[in-house]
Amino acid sequence: MQMTRMAARATTRRATRFAIVGVIPMVLLLAGCPKDDKQARRDSIPVDTTHLDTTTATDLSTIQANIPAAEPDTFKKRKLTPPPSSASSGGSVPTAPAALMDAVEREQSVTKFCFTEFGQKVDPSLRGNVAMVVTVGGDGITNATVGDSRWSGAAAGRAVNSCLNQKAKLAWKLSPGTVKPGRYVVQLSFSGA
Repeated sequence: MQMTRMAARATTRRATRFAIVGVIPMVLLLAGCPKDDKQARRDSIPVDTTHLDTTTATDLSTIQANIPAAEPDTFKKRKLTPPPSSASSGGSVPTAPAALMDAVEREQSVTKFCFTEFGQKVDPSLRGNVAMVVTVGGDGITNATVGDSRWSGAAAGRAVNSCLNQKAKLAWKLSPGTVKPGRYVVQLSFSGA
């Protein structure tokens, strides 16, 4: 008999716990979520009922624009010369012959890579000019370094110069004997767009 009373109490406790833990939160949840009124929701959404005639042509010259005047360009392209220390035998370094310029233009992806990756990603408005001093030997290009440069942003320009010093001599290829051995200046110009 005492066993049945204990079993009955345990069952009552379980039922009470279930009511507290399970039923009460459900009742509160249902009380907190009122039934949606679909008509009220439909009436609150604005609908554009204007009719547009898309069959007739529109004259765009009659539209007034409010665009400010263009700013003057403050960047002036300059012809660069290598510093005096790069001159050979007291004279100036001559400009690159056509065959050397063809090799530079053929591999312009290298110079664009340096400008884009090391210059424009740091300073999107970067512009500048670089004078590369290229040494041509009997077997082709043996060295290519930045002789002089002018950049609109100094830090990004130094990074581009460093990349050019590393990659240009490896990328620019000449067939042996195409260009007379010596040192030449290759002018490079960089601008955004």
